[in-house]
Amino acid sequence: MAVFKKREYTVEDRFGIPAYIEARTLAELPERASQIDDEGAPSGKRLRAGAARVDVTPSGPIALQGYEERGADKRPSVGVHDRVYVRAVVLDNGDEKMALISWDKIRNNGGFEVMDEIRSRIGERIGIPPRNILVGVTHTHSSDGDVTADPAVEAVERAWANMTDARIGAGSKMIFGVGSSRRMPEDGRGLWGSKQPNPDAVMDNECGVIRIEDDNRNIIAVVACYTAHPSVLDHNCNVLSGDYAGIGTLEVEKRLGAARLSSSKSDAVALFFQGCAGDTGTHTFRTSRTVPEAERLGEKFADEVLEIASHIDVSRWVRLAGANRTIELPRKDPDDSPLALPPLTEDGRSVRDEIQALVVGDTLIFSVGSMEAYVEIGLAVKDASPFKRTFTLAYSNGPSLGYLPSPHGFAVNDPDAKETHFSPEAPGVLVNESIKLISEME
Repeated sequence: MAVFKKREYTVEDRFGIPAYIEARTLAELPERASQIDDEGAPSGKRLRAGAARVDVTPSGPIALQGYEERGADKRPSVGVHDRVYVRAVVLDNGDEKMALISWDKIRNNGGFEVMDEIRSRIGERIGIPPRNILVGVTHTHSSDGDVTADPAVEAVERAWANMTDARIGAGSKMIFGVGSSRRMPEDGRGLWGSKQPNPDAVMDNECGVIRIEDDNRNIIAVVACYTAHPSVLDHNCNVLSGDYAGIGTLEVEKRLGAARLSSSKSDAVALFFQGCAGDTGTHTFRTSRTVPEAERLGEKFADEVLEIASHIDVSRWVRLAGANRTIELPRKDPDDSPLALPPLTEDGRSVRDEIQALVVGDTLIFSVGSMEAYVEIGLAVKDASPFKRTFTLAYSNGPSLGYLPSPHGFAVNDPDAKETHFSPEAPGVLVNESIKLISEME
């Protein structure tokens, strides 16, 4: 059953600011540099991998969709700070194929319908089953939500064309100086400015990284999973941008390209997947809401991702497995939310959501769905997982379902709890259904 336990933590100084420090032990990351570890890999089996990115930067102004302050007609962009992409990684271990797809978008306005089209077309052309295809958005607040099938399918096809013998590994560590909670624990009040410490509010500080490399030890792709809203840039900044997440992935790609040991079929690709970030952001560690500050935090995030990747051991073969399931999450009754309705069940009593579990060796990537889930929901899933490492995601595989507060958020009746379509029972149902699916993956 779902357990939302009291989190143990300390408050310590980080970059001159009191910060929430989790009392949670992660799987050990070697202090030495990355090594090849093929022990236990089956004889005669070999992982193959490929990665690619497709530029989806619009040719002219678009309606940025990140803030209510931009107005009902959405203030149009006035330029491009950093180009935005859809990125893909494809894995094939001879038994299973898998695709991970990440968009520099705030949400998926195309909903479950575009998800079905993406998956069916990839399945027809490459043979990857729908259960093994993950599509996430980074949730940058300086882009739009126009997710469509063509660029996603193109990215996967390019990645497939770039396939080569590969090795893979995963690791994580707690990082500080980027994300923190943005809800005061006593009453759920939001913090929206800068340099606002919130040391007693729960935060998932884990940054999970998957390293994929070729036989020359050139990195093919880095997959980063982290939990903090990409909303450094506010409604007054009307340039198109991936915010710290997009800037950070571009910086990772730039540095990996400069460090390549030999020529290879394609450039390195860095993917970002957003965690359960409904109540997290960058407000504590940002000093302003400007382009230079988004650049600073993006570069800092890149520093952390590359540092983690540099210590991850890799193997020539790992188990791949996937499963997904549509679940029903209870809706408020009566539902007085002023927000647009998410997809509902036929009787209108529940919200439709997809959960997904992907196994990559001893690591589980788990998507709780396409809502803005609070951080404690992701932590509860991690607590219940038997895998060596579990990276929990939201903002994936469907349309925006709105905010899903934690039980604590409902208990203090924070602003998201007042406006959500979900009932207070929904977080427990989601975690219970997640635990059931995870149990099938061992």
